[in-house]
Amino acid sequence: MTYKMKTRALAALLTALLLMTLPGTVSRTSAETTPAPAETVIQVKNADELVAAIGSNVTVELLPGDYDLAAAASYGKDTANPYCRWEVSSEQGYELNISDVEGLTLRGAGKDETTLLIQDRYASVLTFSNCKNLTVASLTAGHNPAPGYCSGGVLHLVNCAGATVEGCGLFGCGTIGVWAMNSSDVTVTASRIYECSDSAVFADSCRNVQVLDCEIDHNGWKHEYLASCLFQAYGGDGFTVSNCQIHDNRAELLLQCSYTRSAAFVSNRVEYNTLSKAFAFNQMPAVVDGCAFHSNILDSWYGDEYGETVLYAQDGTGRELLAEDLTAMEIRPVELENAPAVPLREPTEVPVGGEITVTSVDDFLAAIGPDRTIVLDGESFCLADAADYGSVGAMYYHWEECYDGPQLVIDGVSNLTIRAAAGKEAATTLTATPRYANVIGFSFCENVTLSGLVLGHTEGSSECSGDVLDFENCNEITLDNCRLYGCGTMGVNAWYCIGLRLTDCEIYDCSIGGVVLGSVDGATFRNCRIHDVPSPAMSLYGCTGVLWNGKVVDGEHYDVTDTGELVPTFIG
Repeated sequence: MTYKMKTRALAALLTALLLMTLPGTVSRTSAETTPAPAETVIQVKNADELVAAIGSNVTVELLPGDYDLAAAASYGKDTANPYCRWEVSSEQGYELNISDVEGLTLRGAGKDETTLLIQDRYASVLTFSNCKNLTVASLTAGHNPAPGYCSGGVLHLVNCAGATVEGCGLFGCGTIGVWAMNSSDVTVTASRIYECSDSAVFADSCRNVQVLDCEIDHNGWKHEYLASCLFQAYGGDGFTVSNCQIHDNRAELLLQCSYTRSAAFVSNRVEYNTLSKAFAFNQMPAVVDGCAFHSNILDSWYGDEYGETVLYAQDGTGRELLAEDLTAMEIRPVELENAPAVPLREPTEVPVGGEITVTSVDDFLAAIGPDRTIVLDGESFCLADAADYGSVGAMYYHWEECYDGPQLVIDGVSNLTIRAAAGKEAATTLTATPRYANVIGFSFCENVTLSGLVLGHTEGSSECSGDVLDFENCNEITLDNCRLYGCGTMGVNAWYCIGLRLTDCEIYDCSIGGVVLGSVDGATFRNCRIHDVPSPAMSLYGCTGVLWNGKVVDGEHYDVTDTGELVPTFIG
């Protein structure tokens, strides 16, 4: 998983502070909405007018010229527009986050006529969060030319449903041309993505992302090291790259798909690229058909991860493709309707009252979904005993491969409670066997409650490097009367979350610490015990609104006394 881990780590870094003020829901949505009111058309000629014009059911026409977003009078201040705000991207700069709009179109005079620019190297040019039916068309966007390396992308879509990027030029030094997270129905068409340092398109936990009729060129050239991967899909369902011209790039990988259902790479012309590997697939292969691969410098067609068996691409009939098949392949149109697909397993139907009682780990996994309470009636639920352990997973969870085995990740679910049966609190245990795996990870979830559970790793002879509970980009998480024990490295590891509450919880015997929070907005601890862990017991990085037994916590590293008091400590 070398490539996936590198990119996920970069993604985590780039998302810092983005979701700290994100108010919207985290759910698997579609682009279908009620008919929108008649749209308003507004012409703008500078960054100030652009910021003021943003709203729902608005078409903003950007007249020809360069729009330096850092030149806006409101840069780094209150925009006076409820639909957009400046968010800190670094010590020196800000990025514009457009949120909670529906039916917004930003249309330039042409990609050679209208250019959106940002100066800060850590900022995305534009970030869209919780938006529906969004269009960005006929313009060019990127960072102001300057020496040095960017860690900000170009267009960043977070929790968006229905987004079209059409006729645009997206350039580096942005790390990623289009980076979509937990979004659905995203189309990038008739656009050019060039000179980015890491990826052209990255879809993380998305549904139905299409890259059509685009030119992808000269990515990975600005620095001595290669781009990570030109096209990446992690999790989700439906990722298509079709009818694209992909040339003169330098990258470790052409296409990587991890835990991605129904991925396809068809009718593309791939030539004059320098690639370490062409394809790397984890759990599910992609369809590769009707492409032409010419004049590329290529070490090998396929890459494996952690020495696992290589998964081969398939053609439209499901036949595995060897090196000679790919070398001989010729460009032609491919119909994707008949392409193999991995069906999504729906969660167990919710009975009246929304409460499901389960007595086995298989029943527990089958029940995972939104708007329900899962009651665990039993003493031991070992995830390694699951019938689908390490396989594809289902609609709201997947198995993520670690060094010594799979870990469970629950993603995109809202309004879920998992609790012990009445009278069996502190006697119901959920465990993971791999030492490098988190017991449970949660990604892009909202309104999740865990109550009365004991969670940890099964007994073993070696130390763990996985956490007990891991939360990434989640909102409103409650842990009530839970016991989290080692040999997990951390009891709770939460990053880029809003609203975390721990009440009457005990964290103990972990190998590195009790709690690590990064870029978390609003965390409340009440009557919690953290003991038998190394110092510091709790570490906070870039967090706001943290309370321990009603007292504000504004430092970085703390230990916990036997009486439950928080004591500042120091890391050398």
